[in-house]
Amino acid sequence: MTILAFLAVLPAAVLLYVIYKADNVEKEPIGLMALVFFLGVLSTISAMILETIGTYVLDLAFMNMGGSRNLIYTFLMTFLVVGVAEEGGKYFVLKKMTWKNKEFNFSFDGIVYSVCASLGFATLENILYVLPGGFGVGVVRAILSVPGHCIFGVFMGVYYGLAKGNELRGNMEGMKMNLRKAFWIPVAIHGFYDFCLMAEMEILLLAFLGLEIFMVVRAIKMIKLMSKTDMPLIPGVTAEEAINIRNMQAMQQAMPQGMAFQQGMAMQQGMQMTQGMAQNMQQPYAQMNQNMAGNFRQPYTNMNQNVQQPYNQMQNGYGYTPVQNAQPMQNDAFAAQPVQNAQPVQNEQPLQNVQEIVNTNTQNTVNNQTEELFNQDPAIMIQNEPLTDGLSNPAPVFTADELT
Repeated sequence: MTILAFLAVLPAAVLLYVIYKADNVEKEPIGLMALVFFLGVLSTISAMILETIGTYVLDLAFMNMGGSRNLIYTFLMTFLVVGVAEEGGKYFVLKKMTWKNKEFNFSFDGIVYSVCASLGFATLENILYVLPGGFGVGVVRAILSVPGHCIFGVFMGVYYGLAKGNELRGNMEGMKMNLRKAFWIPVAIHGFYDFCLMAEMEILLLAFLGLEIFMVVRAIKMIKLMSKTDMPLIPGVTAEEAINIRNMQAMQQAMPQGMAFQQGMAMQQGMQMTQGMAQNMQQPYAQMNQNMAGNFRQPYTNMNQNVQQPYNQMQNGYGYTPVQNAQPMQNDAFAAQPVQNAQPVQNEQPLQNVQEIVNTNTQNTVNNQTEELFNQDPAIMIQNEPLTDGLSNPAPVFTADELT
């Protein structure tokens, strides 16, 4: 019994660790992940109740029509009853616990929390099947069923994260569209997955194998893409700034309201003092530049006049005709000119080395690619994504070769 229980729980634990490791930028708090996982476990109970009601309604409808359980019945059962009940429970837990949570601040977070809910559901379901079914059932479900729930969660999490990014960018239509995808795409994949198995037809079993390969490949590509381009959901901020904003929000929630107000006033006064100091420092710099330019110009003018006078006398001694109405050499071309509107150097920074410049350019490229995710379906962007790079970058979680 102990071995079977361990076999029932192990697949979900391994897959959850893989997803957690792929979250490169900011790890999610274990407490929130555990809460979403536990509520995902409870969603198994709600799914069982809804499936019982749905089965009763379908049986009643088909008996009244004088029909029996056929492909139409199986289709309705797998898509509209099982798919909606199970994925709907996971989606409800995910939305209620994370949508307004301050920890949900990066695009990959949607995958992490969605997979937590899905694997929580899969864990209890797996225990209910493996304990009475035995070791063979546990092995089969460890290969097919539990990874299937994880993959459903990946698809849900990708579009769920994009929906949150759309909301923060003011794109309400994009948010609604991606929330619909976050629900209905897992329902459709889950329904077709169960339909191929429950229909008991050879051609559908072949379709099931094709679906399994498609889901694994597409899920790996999506995880790899979202992990590599994981950026803040808040537009216009860097990863470090997003983390600082999250930490500041946590501090403000922890401290009393009056203290938070005083801290905000102190920060505002500090910014005003800094601006005043900058203006006071700017005027002496400008005056100093003008004085230095004038002092440099006067010696050059005197030197040009002193050199020109003996040169004219030398020309008269050798019989040359002096130039009539000779004008002193204009030295404006060579004299130092006063700097106009001189400004002090603002925020002087040391010269960046080559590696810092490369990192900055790479980050800008990633930012642009991430913004593209919020404007189009990532399923289109991953067509040319290779599998051999693994899930995370630079340290792969696993590669496609390890799946064979």
